[in-house]
Amino acid sequence: MKENTHFKINLIIYSLFFLLFINGTLTFEDYGIGIDDKFHRLNGFYWLDYLLSFTNLIEIQELVKLKLSQITDQTLPSINEFNKYSIIFDVPAAILELILGLDNEKDFYELRHYLNFIFYFVGCVYFYKLLSLRFNKLISLIGCAFFVLSPRIYGESFYNMKDIIFLTFLTMSYFYCFKYFLFSKKMDLIILAILSAICIQVRIIGLALPLSFIFFYFLSILSKPNHLKNFFNYFIFLILTILFLYCFWPYLWSSPLKNFFSIFYNWVPSIHILFKGNYILNDYLPFSYLPLWILISTPTIHIIFFIFGFFHISKRFFIRLINVEKNKLSYDFWRGVKEKNDLFLFLNFVVLMILIIFLNVRLFNSWKHLYFVNFYIIYITTFGLNSLFIFFKKNKFIKIYLSIIFLCLSFTTFKMYKYHPYQGLYFNSLVSDNFKNKFEIDFTALSARHFFNKIFDKNTKDKVYIGTASWTPLNRTLDVFAKKEKNKIVFVGQDYQKAEYIFTNNISEVDKTLNDKYDIPKNFSKYYDYKIEGLILYSVYKKN
Repeated sequence: MKENTHFKINLIIYSLFFLLFINGTLTFEDYGIGIDDKFHRLNGFYWLDYLLSFTNLIEIQELVKLKLSQITDQTLPSINEFNKYSIIFDVPAAILELILGLDNEKDFYELRHYLNFIFYFVGCVYFYKLLSLRFNKLISLIGCAFFVLSPRIYGESFYNMKDIIFLTFLTMSYFYCFKYFLFSKKMDLIILAILSAICIQVRIIGLALPLSFIFFYFLSILSKPNHLKNFFNYFIFLILTILFLYCFWPYLWSSPLKNFFSIFYNWVPSIHILFKGNYILNDYLPFSYLPLWILISTPTIHIIFFIFGFFHISKRFFIRLINVEKNKLSYDFWRGVKEKNDLFLFLNFVVLMILIIFLNVRLFNSWKHLYFVNFYIIYITTFGLNSLFIFFKKNKFIKIYLSIIFLCLSFTTFKMYKYHPYQGLYFNSLVSDNFKNKFEIDFTALSARHFFNKIFDKNTKDKVYIGTASWTPLNRTLDVFAKKEKNKIVFVGQDYQKAEYIFTNNISEVDKTLNDKYDIPKNFSKYYDYKIEGLILYSVYKKN
């Protein structure tokens, strides 16, 4: 009977992963080109050119230089000044573009979107593998479903080439970290060092993983002095992490220490952002900024189970803490490796959130730069799921419990379908339509594809003049269209009297209540709003 149950669960697991892969493969072309896509392509060829300079592959390097010269845009930042970004995604994507011989801009970016999804898919598989080290197969499967059915993360998995890549490598890193805690195999430690180095390269906050890993080792020595015998392994881990970081990141090659510490410079611009209907400077974000964004853009069912799981782990840790007996060396902050893994992730999450909030880290564009936090949220959510599963199983209400979960996840799936292809802009059902529109929405301008399609459908003229009442560099999003269509569009910026249409959204670097830079002239009337469930993605004004 047990074998039959395991077979059914395995079949469901493989089927769901297959469906996820097929769904991504069939829909990756639906997502528009965002304002970051062109820069990532530029970054990839910039570093590929640098790497080829150490070889004799002259013809390939000339082709790369030609590609570089063609990636032009007046709104793009200088790559020589913004060359600190990771190469772990951008360079392989550039190499793949060369191998496939692509010569169409639409194909360039859609290739990257599909590759981005492949990374995300691998991250989902590793998240399930990580959960299965801690929970039974059923709970691991449901927890992984919560991970996949995180609308904002799923939507971003097609075009966010920094945060989703970081989320994937972070997930893989924690998997090998858990494996090492469980089995103490040196190969897992070496793989963890490689993945930690990649995490640090993608986002400097990736330093938290190796540092907390070593901290927990010293914490374990307090109760088990015999763990000192493993000191050499942890020392080697640290050395390997530094070595791999240097090898994988060409930015460090010319001046390792100087360039590494330059990463800590706050590159996020100081701008005004729309938050709860007010334009606030992101140098002084309220403490509620990050928690509120997570609360309103995460499905309600996720939040409920997260709160339960957070409370349960907090309570258990607090009880362990107040009962520490210094004279008993056998006492520990955790009982068993699985409990150690729970605490390890829990403390990583809490410390990171406290540091980000109280150090007043400069943010914008919702919690996009911190989407990796979803890894911790879903793990704690799964812990809450498991705790309630045990409770309901004892009281013979397990079928009702699982049915409720299935219905909630089905509702989330339906919502994601309604938002498609804008799942990355999702708000949960607790948020009113009026409240949704008091926040910055489509920062990366994915909805611009819809806007330009409307323009092309309504206009047969050779030229259409577009004004932009937004900080969004709208011109970067045109690359999804054929050259003939692109040439029809003439951008006039804020020189509105030359415009026939004005595009606007909730993205502004200035306080629009005090600065008239983006004020719509009186001789323009609203043409239409593009909405999804009351959420206005953009508005268009037409000259009277």
